[in-house]
Amino acid sequence: MSKKFQVVVAVDQDRCIGKDGRLPWHLPGELKHFRSLTTKTADDAKKNAVVMGRKTWEPIPETRRPLAGRHNIVVSRTLKSVDGAQVARSLDDALQLADKLNADRCFVIGGGEIYQSAIAHDNCDLLHLTQIEQRFECDTYFPDYARFFEKVEESELIEENGLYYRYCTFKRKG
Repeated sequence: MSKKFQVVVAVDQDRCIGKDGRLPWHLPGELKHFRSLTTKTADDAKKNAVVMGRKTWEPIPETRRPLAGRHNIVVSRTLKSVDGAQVARSLDDALQLADKLNADRCFVIGGGEIYQSAIAHDNCDLLHLTQIEQRFECDTYFPDYARFFEKVEESELIEENGLYYRYCTFKRKG
């Protein structure tokens, strides 16, 4: 059985997460928060794992792949291999791989399809959600998580590039 894992996502007021394979907003402070959250470990000798689908991996500029300081795992039914990352066929395979890599913590970081599986998964215990207080034009959405999670923490409102957002942490109900 796999160990616990966490989900990290930024959403707008309609749970939008993407348009044409890209983030619809530019928030350097939020990206810095993401990097810190997914990189920081309790044990300096270990790395965390970030699990993402192929459609999340491919738009990352090649100069930024793999995401530094973390084990990168790409979930894909079609890719055989990718430079700088391990490939898994399913979320459960990715979680087992993170275990084998001795990852300190494991974070699912997108996209839409893998988020759907992740939030319904019993081993997903925390959801780190950046709530952007605006609506964007989108074609990809984060699933409704309210029946699975309850809010336990919320930051003050942050303003950047004319947008307002806050960091929220949710834990699995029950």
